[in-house]
Parts: sequence; structure tokens; C-alpha cells
Amino acid sequence: MMWTRIRALIVKELLAAFRDPRARVALVVPPVIQLFLFAYAATLEVTNQPIGVLDQDWGAASRQLVARFERASAFSTIHHYASLSEAQSALDRQDVMVVTHIPQDFSRKLASGDETTVQTLLDGRKSNSAQLVSNYVATIVQRFGEEYRRGAAASPPASELVDRSWYNPNRDYRMSMVPSLVATLTMSTVLMIVGMSVARERELGTFEQLLVSPLQPHEIVVGKAAPGLIIGLGQGALTTLIVTQIFGVPLSGSIAALFLGLFVFLAAMIGVGLFISSLAGNQQQAMMGAMVYLMPAMLLSGFTSPVHNMPNWLQPLALVNPLTHFLIIVRGAFLREASFWSALEHIWPIAAFAAVTLAMASWLFRRQTQ
Repeated sequence: MMWTRIRALIVKELLAAFRDPRARVALVVPPVIQLFLFAYAATLEVTNQPIGVLDQDWGAASRQLVARFERASAFSTIHHYASLSEAQSALDRQDVMVVTHIPQDFSRKLASGDETTVQTLLDGRKSNSAQLVSNYVATIVQRFGEEYRRGAAASPPASELVDRSWYNPNRDYRMSMVPSLVATLTMSTVLMIVGMSVARERELGTFEQLLVSPLQPHEIVVGKAAPGLIIGLGQGALTTLIVTQIFGVPLSGSIAALFLGLFVFLAAMIGVGLFISSLAGNQQQAMMGAMVYLMPAMLLSGFTSPVHNMPNWLQPLALVNPLTHFLIIVRGAFLREASFWSALEHIWPIAAFAAVTLAMASWLFRRQTQ
């Protein structure tokens, strides 16, 4: 009898979610659009950047150095400036992010073996990109200086640094960004769906009828949670399919660990959504409550910046965040060939969070029936 009541509530919630054709489209199209936008637009890599050059030397060495910038993949076009004030104006207008100033005695000092300097002017308004561009320019200038002094006939250096990147050999930012969207997109969708379910009942005036029905509080929680879980699993599977088949990111780890983690993570997000929904008086308040949770959860998860870069007092909050642990599972499944057992140590904190939030949501429903 209990399962009959729960099944009826689940069917009712699914019909409410899929009855409107626009709602069906909204469950699929926006997440797919966001997936492609994050993959191609939200990147921390610096490519196709215009670079300014203020060459006051015009010697053979300076022309060779400028040719290195022209061949670099990070820079698209070279803008030449005749004076320092002209270069500063270009930076101020954001025509370029960096201007390389080659002094008048650059070639002469290199030919005589003296130490010379190259000045780099950066637009600090884009601090992260400016740091990356500065590293590119410094690497090009340093290698040029070493090769120029050695000459073509000189013996190679006694030692050479060779780097090797594990898990992402080409250091493609898209390879690390796209798999993370399996977590973030499903989280935002499920929070919105579940978060507005009870609030919608209040606006329609049917919530009181639900409370006086034969359904028990825990049955209401299950009935409200199941549709979000079904939709979240379906969207997670679709996102995984797009990531592997269209973006070519291999799923080399445990698929069972990935979807078990997704199941537990969705349960945690459903608990948060039901808790927010039970406190909200209408759908607008529920949506605002979901957004209040979404932004800190994403910022504290390591989605955009590593957790270890955060202050020590903030890192415990990141460890409580279920998204932090699920991102480790997702990246391990896609990039690190993580096994099922290695993922379990990150699944149990998410399960503990889910148990707490679902229990609190059930308690709130029980309290509202009294």
C-alpha cells in the first residue's frame, strides 16, 4: 500500500515536470548549450592573443626574437609601436594584453656577450591571463637568449629539463573542464527541479491537501525526490555520452564508481533542494535559495581553482561540500583510470551529507503536518 501511494506521487511529479512541452525542452536544451559554452568559451588558456612589440633596436637579433613571437601559437597578430606612449595607449584601450619592449642596445649586447634585458608591459586588469602571457613571453625570450649565445655549432647543454604531464599529456584545458560538467550541470538542474516542487504546490494551494492525504512525511520526501533522481541520472548519462563521443574524452576509470557517485550526489542535492523548498513560500524564493547554495558550492568545490589554493580556514568548508568529492570521482573516472574502491573514500562523505539533508527535509515535512 505504501509503495502504491509513493508511485502515484512519483507519477504526479513526473507529469508536472514533463506535461508542458517547453518544460521538456528546458530540461535538455539549456544544459547541452551550457556544456558547449563551458567547453569552448570558459577556458583559462591563453591563445590567439594579440601582442604588441616596441622594437627600438631593429637589429638582426631583435628581428629574430620578434619572429619567435610570430610563430608562437599563443599569439595571433603582432602590433608594432613606434614609441612607449603609443604602446601604453594600446594597453589602456585593451588592444593588446602585453607589449614587449626591446631596448636600443639589445643586439649589440648579445653580440658582445653582455647581459641584456627585455621589458614586458602587461595589462593587470586580467591578472590570470596576464600571468600566463608573461610566462609565455619569458620562456620565448629565455630560450632565444640561450640559443643565440650557444650558436648553431655549439655543443648542447649538459642537462636539459624534460617535463611530462600525467593524466592530461597535452595539458588541454578542455580535457579537465568538460568532465566536471557532469557534476555541475546535473547539480543545477536537480536543485531547480526539486527546489521548486514544494513551492509550486504552495502557490497552487495543493500542498495542504498533500499534507492531509494518507501519505506519510517520509513518503512525501521519497515521492518528491524520485523524479529529480530520475531526471538527474538521465541528464548525467546524456552529458557523459556527449563528453565521451563528441569531445573525445575517454572514460578510462570505473563506470560503476562514476554512476554510484552520481546517484549518491544527486540524493545529497535532492536533500538540499527539498530543504530549500520546504522553507520557501513561493517558487521565486525557492529559485533564489537554490542560487544562494549553487554559487558557494561551485566556488568551494575546486571546479575553477584548486582547494589547496584557498585559505586554511576555508578548506574545511570545501571538504564538507559534496560537489568537492564528486568532482574528484568524476575527474578520476575520466582522466586518472581510478578504480571503484578508490572512489569509495569520496562517496561516503557525500552519502553522509545526503543522509543529513534528507533527514532534515523529512523532519520539516513532519513538523508541517502537526
